[in-house]
Amino acid sequence: MDGPDQETSPYLKQRESGDLIGDALRDSRANGLRFVARFDFSRLPSRFVDAHPEWAYRTADGDVCTADGLTNICPRSDYYEIRAAEILTDFVDRYDVDGLFFNWLQFPEASYRMDYYGPCHCTRCLDAFAREHPSADYPTGPDRDSYGSLVALNRRHLQRLADRFAALLKARRPEAALFLADARVDMVFLETNSPLGGAAHWWAHTPSELASANVIAHPEVPAMVHSAVNVGLPYRLIGEQPAQYTRYVGQALARGARPSAVVIGPPTTEHFAALPAAVPLLQLYQREHAMYGALEPAARVAVVRPRGGSALAALQDRSDFEEYRGLFESLQQAHVPFDVLGAEFMGELVARDVLSRYRVIAMPGGVATDDLSVSVRRYAEQGGAVVLTGDPAAAGTLPAGIRVERTLDGVRELGGRFGVRPDGAFGDRLPVLGTFWAVAGATGDGWFLSDQAPFGPPELTYGNETLTAHPLRFRHRIGEGTIAYLPWTAGVTKRRSGLSSVAGLVTDTVLDLLGDERTVRATISSSVEIVLGRAGGSLVIHLLNHSGGVPERLIDPQPAAGIVHVPGRLLSAQPVATSLTRRARLETALDGPDLAIEVAVTDVEVVRLD
Repeated sequence: MDGPDQETSPYLKQRESGDLIGDALRDSRANGLRFVARFDFSRLPSRFVDAHPEWAYRTADGDVCTADGLTNICPRSDYYEIRAAEILTDFVDRYDVDGLFFNWLQFPEASYRMDYYGPCHCTRCLDAFAREHPSADYPTGPDRDSYGSLVALNRRHLQRLADRFAALLKARRPEAALFLADARVDMVFLETNSPLGGAAHWWAHTPSELASANVIAHPEVPAMVHSAVNVGLPYRLIGEQPAQYTRYVGQALARGARPSAVVIGPPTTEHFAALPAAVPLLQLYQREHAMYGALEPAARVAVVRPRGGSALAALQDRSDFEEYRGLFESLQQAHVPFDVLGAEFMGELVARDVLSRYRVIAMPGGVATDDLSVSVRRYAEQGGAVVLTGDPAAAGTLPAGIRVERTLDGVRELGGRFGVRPDGAFGDRLPVLGTFWAVAGATGDGWFLSDQAPFGPPELTYGNETLTAHPLRFRHRIGEGTIAYLPWTAGVTKRRSGLSSVAGLVTDTVLDLLGDERTVRATISSSVEIVLGRAGGSLVIHLLNHSGGVPERLIDPQPAAGIVHVPGRLLSAQPVATSLTRRARLETALDGPDLAIEVAVTDVEVVRLD
């Protein structure tokens, strides 16, 4: 489309047709491929914005946000409201594409260089907030009380834009799909790039948790896990570690999502070795397309994930993931299959009665909101079991007579203390890192916090065995169900200490509540994660080998072999176990009422029980 705000690539003159999109669309059709066009309206060449300063995203000082000769555009501007719609109309009238993807449909509070701009202060944004919240001050950042209200208002505006663009597309191309990075339309787009050199510690399970949370909350909307074969946007021509990328694809498949790859440059370039490394899994997905299309989660345990599916969303929601990640790792390393519930989706989950499919839900401290607390309490009253870590009063479920007496924080107050169950076994003494909420009036189950003993030179040895009356774990009945409390940052302690004894207490709490409804057990390396699903009458088990980890990457894993035990109540009369990755029948044996399956996992193994 021509116009004063459009820039034509000089390289188009090198093409005989002068039409890159037309050529690519024609070649895609000839090779049996679908064609999706990518749009990004978030920034424009600065000279175009100079002619329309009202389009610009503005800081609190009234400045525009410019980098690389491009200026950020406000989603409330006429560029989005009018001009973008004209561009889209012209495009879909010209080209019979199969889909459109919108990148970065958001209010860009931060740049890709991690410069923080703050909320947009253009006239339209200020007026929109004043109409919605006339008595509130317009926020300048996440530290202001009104910030959450602005984020919610902006997200509604982005969804309205997305719905409007979808209607425009469907009116002209009814079969074409629209998907966006920050709004849900025909498909949800989940980006899982691994940053390089960031301040935050890398997390290996992003594809798995995002896929699980979205597939469970919106099973009718296909989820696409989009993993780059490069190591991060600022270093886009540097190839990702092949083993890590393979496991990213495996995580997407295990959770019922569609794997997707992005390659900047020719996809056959040798320094992008990650893509060919994942080809066997992509071929498996192609062979078993019907199975994956029918795959549904089958775990009986769920973990609630804090709000925030991207770095920007996590900033906007002020989410702290450390406690949640400690719970995630504890269950994963104990081979307890679990699903992930996104806190931002709790309203939809409750409306569809999704919580009732779980026997146990673990909710980390810091996640609770008023709506979430009501949902969890109702779930427990109706017979569910809940594990709450962190502040026991945050969820509003403490019974009368139990109260938080005081809090203990950091080494100054928790150094020289330990959680203890004095039975003399390994793991009967645990560190408590982060925060401990000293509860009065609750009956513990043998685990208590010790008194504080001196721990500096000259290492006095007395006073280490006296205990407080404050429990490390307690529970109470609520309606037909149970809530178990770990009134300390157990997940943080697991993450920072790495101790299997801490993970063991978390896992034992979940398994005790789960009882005889545990789905599978495994005798295999703790680095292997087990994800359980069903497809029609088949039980599908994905085993993901996370060994070979270094601080910021996964390198080649160490092969793991072991036994997976599946309860007979989950199986058909004469079950057959097949390795879909190796296309071979697996050795099995009866172990009482259970079926024992011999497995060998290099990176990803997929077992189907028919």
